[in-house]
Amino acid sequence: MTTIEEHTREAVRLATRNVAAGQFPFAALVVADGGAGEVLGTGLNTCRRDADPAAHGEVEAIRDACRRLGTLDLAGAVVVSSCHPCPICQAVAGATGIARIYYAATRAQAAAGGFGMPGRPGVAEQIDGLLVPLESVDVAEAAEPFDAWLASGHGSETVARPVHELRVAVTAPDHEAAVSFYRDTLGMATVADWSSPNGKVVVLDGGRATLELIDEAQAGYVDSVEVGRRIAGPIRLALEVDDSGALAKRARMNGAVLLRRRPVTTPWGDRNVRLAAPAGLQLTLFSPAD
Repeated sequence: MTTIEEHTREAVRLATRNVAAGQFPFAALVVADGGAGEVLGTGLNTCRRDADPAAHGEVEAIRDACRRLGTLDLAGAVVVSSCHPCPICQAVAGATGIARIYYAATRAQAAAGGFGMPGRPGVAEQIDGLLVPLESVDVAEAAEPFDAWLASGHGSETVARPVHELRVAVTAPDHEAAVSFYRDTLGMATVADWSSPNGKVVVLDGGRATLELIDEAQAGYVDSVEVGRRIAGPIRLALEVDDSGALAKRARMNGAVLLRRRPVTTPWGDRNVRLAAPAGLQLTLFSPAD
């Protein structure tokens, strides 16, 4: 069983890696059963990348856990953070029923790294007393994310984010069947329906979007792992889900074709299933192997 101290060290490691990605040195986990259970969500501070003042590590971890579980109630879970949480993070934790927040770095360590909390002396401490209970975890690595930040030379310059959303536009010969499969079978919620007499347009929520660019050799390797032969075209959608095997069975009952009989545990630690799905798309459903 993973201890709170081990979870805290992992949050610190994630915060340090976040600096390497050009982001602020903060990260957090949401852990079930008072810290004795599984990790329900992981969050990195993306304020800098997203120009979002609320995208703190703790908030992102709570968002991740809520999305994965399909609930706003995280009662019984705890947050494990790389640093003392701010009032925003405490308020979001309290709103979802988080029982306690464990943290590594202190406010003083954060301030030494250039991340002081503004306000009159004593105000932050007064706020702490009104929100989620906090508990410090003494780990030797606590200041490493801030050391990495100071050594990185990132400074306070902003990072432009010219692309705000990745949207994959798919022309579906049987529009209703495609919408039913992706919305109802896979559970992708409707974001917008812009259908009109000129045509049908339904936008579905696919979670966080990234653009993964691979060469022909890597594409062939992934195909060989997931299916056993080269099969995908230039575009394949990969969807992270809670249970790839269970969702693949449901998808198969609703029009998808399994391209390999059973899920495959990949060398990179996921449990993958490849499907031929409506609208002519190949899907990789993946979830952590453990």
